[in-house]
Amino acid sequence: MHFFMFFMIAIFITFITIGVVILTIISKFKSAVGDVIDKEVGEIGNNSFKDIVSAMHNLEQAEYTREKTVKDMTSVLENEILRDFPDFNKNYIFSVCQSNLLKIFNAIEEKDITRVSEDENLAYLKDYVSEKIEDMKSSGIREKFDDIQFYKHAICSYAKKQGIATVKISSTLSYYYDTNRKDKKFFPGTRKQTRYMSEFVYIYDEAKIGNSKLSFSTHCPNCGAPLKNIKNNICEYCSSYVEKVNHKIWKMTSYKEDYK
Repeated sequence: MHFFMFFMIAIFITFITIGVVILTIISKFKSAVGDVIDKEVGEIGNNSFKDIVSAMHNLEQAEYTREKTVKDMTSVLENEILRDFPDFNKNYIFSVCQSNLLKIFNAIEEKDITRVSEDENLAYLKDYVSEKIEDMKSSGIREKFDDIQFYKHAICSYAKKQGIATVKISSTLSYYYDTNRKDKKFFPGTRKQTRYMSEFVYIYDEAKIGNSKLSFSTHCPNCGAPLKNIKNNICEYCSSYVEKVNHKIWKMTSYKEDYK
């Protein structure tokens, strides 16, 4: 009887021992497999994130290099402008627009206002460009525009109000761009395709422009004082003679890149 009990107890302990060994082996196997699975899932996750970042970068670069289109309303607006100004020549305006943008790009790149300060076509823009260049100098900002190529110009809007006629020109162009500005994205060694909007004005009635004439004031070349009265050829501060700006010519008053 006692022998039988010892025999049963021995068998029971043996089964328990075997069970513990089997459970230990299963646990280690599951742990090993789990680590492999977790590693693979992690790698897949990391690869997916890298793929997403890479895809976004590629999309940005594709848009950066995609040739842009002008906002073209020339066929609709040209006849309307010619009815008001029979001497209007769109090709001349387009050529001036292109020339002005080139001069501005060069002035900004070289941080040299003399490229635009003496240019009659840029009489309304020289103060703006000068301030931009001074800000760049004080902030240590640089911008480069290499191998500039223009593709197309078009009239995109026309308005006539309070003695001032306004024509906006849409221009597509490309260049190799480089900068240390934080708000500008660029791809080194890649040609940027972009579009600019330029505004030209013609003051056909000075009596009607009212307070707007302050926007078209010039500065004395001798003392730098603002000449607020566009009918006055004498500087009220230093009495120097100032060559009056001819307002009855289409002149550029603003420009901006409208496709970033």
